[in-house]
Amino acid sequence: MIRKTLSATKLATFSVDLPNARLKGMPSPTGTGFFVSSDGWFVTAAHVITENNQSDGPVRKDISQAFLMKESPPGNPPVMCQAVTFDFVDPATDFALLKVDFKANTPKACWQGRTGFPFIEVSSRNLDEGEPVYSFGYPLSSSGLLVNDPAVKVGHTAHSPRTTSAIVASTLENTKMVSSTADPKVYVLDKALNYGNSGGPIVAAETGKAHAFCSRFQPVSIRQPHLGIIWVDIPSLYGIVSSLNNARIIETLRSRGISISDA
Repeated sequence: MIRKTLSATKLATFSVDLPNARLKGMPSPTGTGFFVSSDGWFVTAAHVITENNQSDGPVRKDISQAFLMKESPPGNPPVMCQAVTFDFVDPATDFALLKVDFKANTPKACWQGRTGFPFIEVSSRNLDEGEPVYSFGYPLSSSGLLVNDPAVKVGHTAHSPRTTSAIVASTLENTKMVSSTADPKVYVLDKALNYGNSGGPIVAAETGKAHAFCSRFQPVSIRQPHLGIIWVDIPSLYGIVSSLNNARIIETLRSRGISISDA
């Protein structure tokens, strides 16, 4: 079932590459994001675009220097976007919204002949426990300098596109003494997600619509006394993803004219 919608999901999903001071300002992958409209509205995780990689941190001042990148078949022109601007962030849900100027990107060979960006339709329907979903993103991507000379900057970036199938393991991350309907909605997936998946879409396998985005992981320490080891740290056992059906997110998307499905 994933195969029916995966091509469309991949077309709309990009690696978010931002200047890396350790690489003399060369663009480096910081996470994933996806278009939610043909006119350039782009969703990612807030911590992907902040200075300290925290959802409530200050937004980076170099967003305009971002490259949205993706893999392209051999012999085809590179698929990329520039002219990116920051629009909105919601620290409580780790949600960020960017805008990409389509007209400014039309001179690029990859966008010639198109009238807009490929996008994934957002759904406001709540996912059910046990429902099959999948993520697509760019975990484990890397970049580096091939020539480290003060007068020359030659870099290399390797993007690692990955699809991960999962089910919704829970609609509740953990219990609290006091909870309310105002608490941010999250889903727990039964598969581990990795650094670089952050901001990528969580798509319903049946419909191909985006219901959430990757926001964080659930590291755990597991007792292993039979191995002579007290604890083994596992960096990511489950994926914790933020629902797009949080009230502030839905309000933000609708106020910008972004279509939202209830299916």
